[in-house]
Amino acid sequence: MKFIRFCAAAIPTLLLSACADVKPKPMDPSSGLFPTMTILDKDAVRLSKPFDPKFKHLVYVKVPDEKPKEFSQFYVTELRNSKLFDQVANKSDLEAIVIQRNLTDRVPNVSDMVGLHRLAEEIGPFLVVEPYFQFRGGYSYTGQLTAIDPASGQTVLLLQQNAFNWAGLDSPLVYPLLNGFVQWARGGSIQTKAGAVTPPAQTAAN
Repeated sequence: MKFIRFCAAAIPTLLLSACADVKPKPMDPSSGLFPTMTILDKDAVRLSKPFDPKFKHLVYVKVPDEKPKEFSQFYVTELRNSKLFDQVANKSDLEAIVIQRNLTDRVPNVSDMVGLHRLAEEIGPFLVVEPYFQFRGGYSYTGQLTAIDPASGQTVLLLQQNAFNWAGLDSPLVYPLLNGFVQWARGGSIQTKAGAVTPPAQTAAN
């Protein structure tokens, strides 16, 4: 079953909507990666700073409110399956943290980076992950996965992949991006068609 299967009359705004099948897959125990025969394009790694272990405490999957809940839940499930983080949260989970810790006066929302920055000041470091897809016409799509440190406001990882939707986008687009993220979060190199991309060495300035 494919992660994305479009209806015949689908339009771009239906990406990952009710017209799509969403089914997370377990990681391959031999490779430790998600199942796909596709690796990232040679220029897919647009930005890669060293992964900081301080982010292992919490990762927040941030998606626009207009996206169907299945979109967010897919990424929450798969990042939990990776077992790289102590807690993987969606927007409701993060709002619950704010309420439980009596932070509503200091953190008015978790929808923008200002609110997330304030939350990081209150609870400590965490990572924001933003998946994004763009329809480019015909069968062509671009996918992007961005990781942001809300404490500094800096992007620490940016992956971008192009793919054609012949029989779903899970194998050519979604899982290559997730595998690149997993390799980065493990502190290793990211595999691309041009070879391994290794983040620069961690320095005091970072």
